[in-house]
Amino acid sequence: MRSTSLALVFFGAAVVSTPALAAFTTVNLDSYVNGHVAINPDTLPIGLSTGNQSTDIPFLVSASPNNPSYSGVWLAPSLGSVLTVTGLSVSGQSSFYALLNNYFGSYGVNEYTITLTGLSGSSVSYESIGGVDTRDYNANVFTNTIADTTTEWYNNGIGQRYDVRTFTLPSTFANDTITSFSITQASYDNAIFAGLTFSTLPAGVTSDVPEPASWAMLIIGFGLVGGMMRRKSSSVSLA
Repeated sequence: MRSTSLALVFFGAAVVSTPALAAFTTVNLDSYVNGHVAINPDTLPIGLSTGNQSTDIPFLVSASPNNPSYSGVWLAPSLGSVLTVTGLSVSGQSSFYALLNNYFGSYGVNEYTITLTGLSGSSVSYESIGGVDTRDYNANVFTNTIADTTTEWYNNGIGQRYDVRTFTLPSTFANDTITSFSITQASYDNAIFAGLTFSTLPAGVTSDVPEPASWAMLIIGFGLVGGMMRRKSSSVSLA
């Protein structure tokens, strides 16, 4: 009986040892946020969260430096403003996600450019076209809607939202280490940046198959349970 219980313990441990968040690396933006917008954390906890729109993408949301009751953002102050998140050391990544909106937006305009740099010196840049890649954070403002393709990550229920943007990294980054991430404001439509997360999974994939160690534990668990059942069966037949 004890051996059977032990086998079940191994089996249970194998099942729960594959957390969905293991493939994600969230970035702490506390030292980069410069304010907040009209999104309070009534249902969005400050800290690690997957939002409230069932995207399953985790972000580490900062508190506002001006008002800890609000989630913090980097709001681009002017045309040409640059934010550079340095000190990153993230290797073997396939994709990344960012909470990115505009304070105001214009359809068809390149709002801002995003650039990632690797330890090898390689870099990749992405434009952010209004109505294609990014939209206004005011969910109920329809006169400047730029809402074609981004995915809603959080909605405060009273007119504001955060959107998650999904990026595919070039295959070269699978063998490189990302060292910096930057946003350059390219228009007068101020960028809103609230979260950054990297993933070893392809873009849009939020759960991984069990890791080799977990597969091993599963096999051991099944083997032990099967062995105990055979032993029990043999004992009954000999009685």
